[in-house]
Amino acid sequence: MNLGEKIKRLRKERKMTLAEVAGDKLSKGMLSLIENGKAQPSMESLQHIAKQLGIDVSELMQTGEVNEIRELYKQVEALRLAINNEYVKEKYMQLYQNLLDLIDPYVKEGKLKGQTYEEVSLYETYVVMRNRLKIDESTDVYYDIIQMYEKVHAYSKILNVYSRLASFEFEKRAYEAALEVLFEAEKYVDKYDHLIGVLEKLDLYYNITVMYAAINENEKAENYLEMALTIAKEKKVIYRLNDFYRFLFVSYCEEDNVEKAKYYIDKIHAMTSILEDPIELYVEQLLTLFYINSIEKDYEKTIATTFDQSFLPEEVYADANHFFHGEYGYAYWKLGRFEEALEQLKHIRMPEQNHHPIDLVRLYRSYAIRALCYFELGDIENAKRDILYAVDGVKDLKDLYDKKFIHEAYKKIM
Repeated sequence: MNLGEKIKRLRKERKMTLAEVAGDKLSKGMLSLIENGKAQPSMESLQHIAKQLGIDVSELMQTGEVNEIRELYKQVEALRLAINNEYVKEKYMQLYQNLLDLIDPYVKEGKLKGQTYEEVSLYETYVVMRNRLKIDESTDVYYDIIQMYEKVHAYSKILNVYSRLASFEFEKRAYEAALEVLFEAEKYVDKYDHLIGVLEKLDLYYNITVMYAAINENEKAENYLEMALTIAKEKKVIYRLNDFYRFLFVSYCEEDNVEKAKYYIDKIHAMTSILEDPIELYVEQLLTLFYINSIEKDYEKTIATTFDQSFLPEEVYADANHFFHGEYGYAYWKLGRFEEALEQLKHIRMPEQNHHPIDLVRLYRSYAIRALCYFELGDIENAKRDILYAVDGVKDLKDLYDKKFIHEAYKKIM
């Protein structure tokens, strides 16, 4: 029994006429079309019909098809959780395909009309999977999804969709465009503040903080950072807290602020031990090397500091290890051990998933260090190759200490 048939059955059971159920908010003709499956009612119309019939709208929508959609939603959520816990590319790409295969028949049969939260969420997952599998990378459909979520009053999910749109711009290094997208999301916070979850607000403010930092608007970045930390403390939530701590830590290292950098690396250590997440632990290890090199400046200690990374699949740390090699290479270079520095830096490359200027400049610094090592060993050709690559790579990125380092290395070599 579809929705229209259920409305007709309930109306007749109550011995009500079309006019009585239609009331003053629907026409008899429209209600007749709905009952006969020739028109789809809006959520407002469904709420009105349910009120006229004396039942809750959720009861009205409990059709066989709705139950089918909810069962599908449960299956999809279970698969999504499996993806979150999978780090091997081949395996999570297969899970993407499994998700798409699961939802695709419902899209083709027109069963995801956007009338319920589950329908919209399933359709969004379908669109995201098509994007990740490179089937359809267009973004206009996400704005349709935003309108669908607003229709079913899922305002927190709207922020998530805008964050996804901003990430597309971020990956193109269009940081200002990403900010504009996030500002559109912020309008929904102003409009539906009390109906939007704390976690979604923290996500939004973190993303705005990161984007402002990317375009050298540090004061504005700090304002949003403070907004987010205030919310986290007031609501006593730790979500995103370690991300904010890491952001502050790196900023204070750039400023050579010993006291603040020490304060936040201690916070990171404590938070990582609480979270017990392998990715968090891996990042903490990298920041430990960063701290020793940038603040303690004890390069022998850097070299002596090694970590067990066997708790993660190689696919996870293969790209991120370029940052580790960069820190070790820097320490060897500072100690004048140029051959050993080159050994650390011989396989460095720019991973595809790194798009923030802070990460990019740090990676390009490794090329500058390698160039300086070649220079000291008399290999001028390779020194020039690497330093020119580094200088070209940072020319459009924000001014950071590492960018200054690269330019000074360029003067020395060229």
